Amino acid sequence: MGEIGAVLSAAIINFILGAIWYTFFGSLWMKEWKLSERDINRKDPVPYLVAFIGSIWTSYGMFLIIKHIVPKSFGELFAIAFGTWLFIIVGTSAKHYAFAGKSLRAFGIDYLLNLIGIFLMSLILWGVV
Repeated sequence: MGEIGAVLSAAIINFILGAIWYTFFGSLWMKEWKLSERDINRKDPVPYLVAFIGSIWTSYGMFLIIKHIVPKSFGELFAIAFGTWLFIIVGTSAKHYAFAGKSLRAFGIDYLLNLIGIFLMSLILWGVV
């Protein structure tokens, strides 16, 4: 699998992970965001398209980071993935939840998914670097 294939594969895995994640945590997520089924239009393709484009964007970004750092071990890869999540993703996103008055539980539902997704994408991408 080439670089483009790896980026797309990692993005697809991340997108599928999100679908599985919210199948299990969707009700709790809606409760934390004070949403009901009436508030969500499941037939609207835009949120799904945005989620998929975001997965591609994140996958490509992780590819660039891994390609330029070239981790020599799983421990280094883990540190890159975790550091990216903690210092960039969480670091830039936490303020939105704080200002919106959203709970730590809502933040955890959304961003633990991102942590797992970044780990999975990093493992896939590491194989082509």
